Amino acid sequence: MRLLLTIILVLVFSFSCSKSPKCWGENQNKGIIEESIRIDCELTIKQQEFIIADDSTFEQVFTNSLSGQLNCTLPIIDFNNNSLLGLFTTGSCEVKYIREVTRNESEENYHYKVVVKSCGTCKKEGYAYNWVTVPKIPENWNVTFEIENK
Repeated sequence: MRLLLTIILVLVFSFSCSKSPKCWGENQNKGIIEESIRIDCELTIKQQEFIIADDSTFEQVFTNSLSGQLNCTLPIIDFNNNSLLGLFTTGSCEVKYIREVTRNESEENYHYKVVVKSCGTCKKEGYAYNWVTVPKIPENWNVTFEIENK
């Protein structure tokens, strides 16, 4: 009886929203990511993937098309040395993200991959644009995106 109770408790804690060991810890950044950027502004351009290389494009993504105004304060990004990548992902209950950007010189390509770890059985949905800065993307290089759900 005690063994059965222990098994039930372990299962409940393993699959509940915030107790799942799969989602312990913090979000991770790997590869050539310089930093994750939190942007608390509403997008005015709805798309899944973003490659932003300059201030004017950055502002355009968040500028209200009717009023022509920004409705928030954007973080300062040094676009002389960095590019900003964003990849929209969704998950359920508690969500952790592993973000990785790799640079392939021979193929002239950056590859941005986000692993989405959804944990628990609750009905809460989470989403993120996974904004990250990377070293400036060279002219004529490509960026590929990938999402892996775990």
